[in-house]
Amino acid sequence: MQRIYWLTRVRQQCPVISARGLIPSRIGRVKIRNLDVRFHSTHSRQMPQADNNSSSPPGGSGTWSKVDPSLVVDIALKTLIGLGVIFIGGNLYVFWYKHSVLSKIEAAFNKTWDDAALVQLIKQELSRFDLLTPDLEHASLQSLAAKLSEVHPRRQEQDFVDSIVKGEMAGSYFLLVGPKGAGKSGMVFDAMLNIRNKGAVFLEAHPDLEVFRLRLGNALNYEFSEDMQAGLFQRPDPRSGGPAMDIERALDKLYEVAMRNGRRRPLVLVITKIQNFQNDDQGRNLLLQIQQYAERWAIRGIVTVVFTTDDVWPYTLLRKAATLMEVRSVQDLDWEMSKRTLLCRRPDAENVNSVVHVVGGRQSYLNKVSRAEEMLQAAEDLLRSEKAWLENCLGLIPDCDNDGEVVVQQKWSLHCWTLLREFVRLYRVNQRESGDSWDPLKLPVIPAWRCQQIMTRPDYLDELDRLDVVYIDMNSNVQPDSMLVLRAALDIVEKEGFDELLEDVRCRIKEIENLRR
Repeated sequence: MQRIYWLTRVRQQCPVISARGLIPSRIGRVKIRNLDVRFHSTHSRQMPQADNNSSSPPGGSGTWSKVDPSLVVDIALKTLIGLGVIFIGGNLYVFWYKHSVLSKIEAAFNKTWDDAALVQLIKQELSRFDLLTPDLEHASLQSLAAKLSEVHPRRQEQDFVDSIVKGEMAGSYFLLVGPKGAGKSGMVFDAMLNIRNKGAVFLEAHPDLEVFRLRLGNALNYEFSEDMQAGLFQRPDPRSGGPAMDIERALDKLYEVAMRNGRRRPLVLVITKIQNFQNDDQGRNLLLQIQQYAERWAIRGIVTVVFTTDDVWPYTLLRKAATLMEVRSVQDLDWEMSKRTLLCRRPDAENVNSVVHVVGGRQSYLNKVSRAEEMLQAAEDLLRSEKAWLENCLGLIPDCDNDGEVVVQQKWSLHCWTLLREFVRLYRVNQRESGDSWDPLKLPVIPAWRCQQIMTRPDYLDELDRLDVVYIDMNSNVQPDSMLVLRAALDIVEKEGFDELLEDVRCRIKEIENLRR
């Protein structure tokens, strides 16, 4: 196509030459004047125009011969200067951002509660028990604190927790183990209240690691580089590693903050209810990840980590790699302390002994009944609710269907009620043998190996602990989770016909298994 175009241009600018009028000797000497032939693609929409005035030096390009070398140098210098400004400015921004991240984390630990915030917190706590009288509305902080100490009698374990939060026990990290509602998180919060929350942060575990990542970021005032405006200099996505990598970055930044400045006391990181993590590979790996940092921080005495748990499996996992971990058990209040707690909140209350006899020394149950108008009625309602939940969770069906899932569920219920019946028997035996010195709030205790023999199944204890039917302490001793659970079991087991019901279920299971053989 280009050849046809060239020939067309030649015919337009040259006269028609006839071969008849040419002498053979002049053939080939015809000169084509004013001819400017340029080769263009046939796809061009506009034909090039002849430039009669342009002249190109031989052996050179007409376009590049007109370029001023100084202009090229000027453009190159401006480009280099612009890139240099961007590069230097970007590095300065990254340096400032990293310094800002560390400053924000340090500010999270330096945040303190002022007098107004403390007064508001104490008033909210007093109003929960209807103890915020008109004369306390405008009382001073000291008066409100004195009234709060009367509402919450000081426990024996409170001094130990206070020393941890104050940073007086550097070189270790701690695990507080106890049943649900025993007061572990409450003691930690009271200790933080005494130091006005200076140097300590508090967060709660969650099964979803994304949610826990956000809670950790909010506690440490760390944004996980999500607010960083440096996309040109940031090659990988900051969220490409998942929540585990984000948590690793947050803990590493906390390590830098703790090491940056010399401190008189270590920082305190409190993570409560770590049993909420999933008991799978992902949850266990996260616990070990945090434990590794806790060990490293404890060696240097810069950060003290405090865990709290209701179940035994986190303790079983952490103790395998624990070197500097200290474990402390938190139990229910005794008889005298439980009565004192109720009388401090309800000085004119009646039937205090009956209420404590039903709910026991569990801190959460005492808080509930103390806020009710009729404490004994509230305690009986709690017992009725616990009894209904226990019967629904461990229901016995004497004429169960010949179905695989039904048989498995009935086996589970049979073995669990066998263990609960043994707890009831031991409680009554202790009552008869103790006589006048008997403590009605003392729960029966059976070693874990003996419980496995009674249930004839070693894998049911962990599930009962997860359901808060029983509680396994750090010495592998098993007891009912609370006095309320024991009272519910007493009502069910000592009911007439319970032994026959249990025996009928056992016979039905054996019959189904024989039929399957």
